[in-house]
Amino acid sequence: MEKELGRGRMILFIVALFLTNVGLMADMVIVPAIGSFFEVFGDQINLVNFIISGPVLLSVISALACGKLVQYFSKKTLLVFGFTLFAVGAIFGVVFESAYYIAAMRALVGVGIGFINVTAMALIAEFYIDENRRSTMMGAFNAAMAGVGAAMGLIAGFFAANSWQSVFKIYWIAVPILIMVVLFVPKTPPEKGSLEKDNKPIKREPLSLKHFGSMCVSFFIWNAIYGVIFFRIAVYVLENGMGKESLAGILSSLGTVGSLCACLIFGFTYSKLGRGTIIPSYVVLALGYLILMTTTNIYIVGVVCTLMGAAYGNGFSYFYMRGTVIVPPSQISTSIGIVTAICGVSLFISTYMVTMLQQVMGVGTVTGIMPILVVILTTGSVASVIMTIRNKKYPSEYRSHALKS
Repeated sequence: MEKELGRGRMILFIVALFLTNVGLMADMVIVPAIGSFFEVFGDQINLVNFIISGPVLLSVISALACGKLVQYFSKKTLLVFGFTLFAVGAIFGVVFESAYYIAAMRALVGVGIGFINVTAMALIAEFYIDENRRSTMMGAFNAAMAGVGAAMGLIAGFFAANSWQSVFKIYWIAVPILIMVVLFVPKTPPEKGSLEKDNKPIKREPLSLKHFGSMCVSFFIWNAIYGVIFFRIAVYVLENGMGKESLAGILSSLGTVGSLCACLIFGFTYSKLGRGTIIPSYVVLALGYLILMTTTNIYIVGVVCTLMGAAYGNGFSYFYMRGTVIVPPSQISTSIGIVTAICGVSLFISTYMVTMLQQVMGVGTVTGIMPILVVILTTGSVASVIMTIRNKKYPSEYRSHALKS
């Protein structure tokens, strides 16, 4: 597919595709305004909560739907549709200062995010058949996601200093990006209409519960555990008397930087470790939580947050990548939709998981539940080592598995 487009058109395509991360990181813009939402709409607390986290749940539903719709519509059509929904909901998010109106616009954003994520990843999988090239591009896409998110969060902080409504002006950047998507993203045929070399329709083989199902369970648990430090870093800082919210912002940014760096080298990491790529992520997260529960030294915590962010970037890229190589080619888009949905649900549940673990363990702090997180991650590390060794004899990759069948 790369050769068919030519170098120039391929570069424009990749640039446009990577810029769609503005939609995926849309929530970074409203983070500085969240406090103002509670102040202005304090008597409508349920709506405010939906404004903040509702789009995550809606993106789960739209991601699953998109994974099926690619069978009947071009990925470009669905990407344009999703990005348009995001642009409309984001740009016109505060035309009326009403919690109901803002919630409705945020709902459009959530639906759009699901479509953008699935189609962007599916296009990368379609255009990059070679496993090493695909892992490199998926890592680069996720690195761009981290970079775009960091930039949007930084800019939003300056805009929020003027007024909370001002942050929504940042979303106007979506207009030129949408134009680029329309002009430069090639239109590929629906997957249901794709043909094999002998002009026979592709047989849609079922997803493997053994390989794909177990990977999804692992991703759900692993992602939810990282969500603890991702969402509760400010609480961790305050409960340990380390500083104020500003320090939490710095630690969060360090995690983003670590994630970006790990994603940039993911292609190299995956080419060397393959199935074992996830092992360092399990180990680093386990050690990270172990250190966080034993020290409050700001500098050490800063290094740990950076490394945990790197572990997340590596693991996040790994699960998306594995979701494209352990399933039949005809099921790649469906796989990406399911993995995207799992990502959203697990992050959403992670905050509730903290409360549940605190009740079970009889503690009232985030630090207090970290021992159980270390145990789970250590178990995951050992299991990953065992499965990586087993994978050499019984490969889970679709092509290798199909040849042995």
